[in-house]
Amino acid sequence: DMEERGHSLESIKASIGARKLDFDAYVDPQKQYADVVIEVLPTQLIPDDNERKVLRVRLVMKEGVKYFNPVYLFDEGSTVLWIPCGRKL
Repeated sequence: DMEERGHSLESIKASIGARKLDFDAYVDPQKQYADVVIEVLPTQLIPDDNERKVLRVRLVMKEGVKYFNPVYLFDEGSTVLWIPCGRKL
C-alpha cells in the first residue's frame, strides 16, 4: 500500500489497529477450522527492514484432507522476483 497507493506506514498501522478487535473476534478463531492458512509477514532475514519489500510467506495445510496433496511453493534456495501489477485488488 505504501508504494502502490501512497499510504504512510503510520496510516497503514492505524488502519490495521482499527480492525484488530474484529480480526481477533471473527477471523483468527476460524484458523482452527481452516484446511489451508496462508500467512504473509515481514521478513526476519533483513534486520531493521523498513522497505518491507521482502516477505515471509507460510502455507499451513491440514493433513489428511480428502483430495488435498501437499503443496510445495518453492524449493529451498529458490529466488522469486515479484513485481506488483499496479491493479487495486
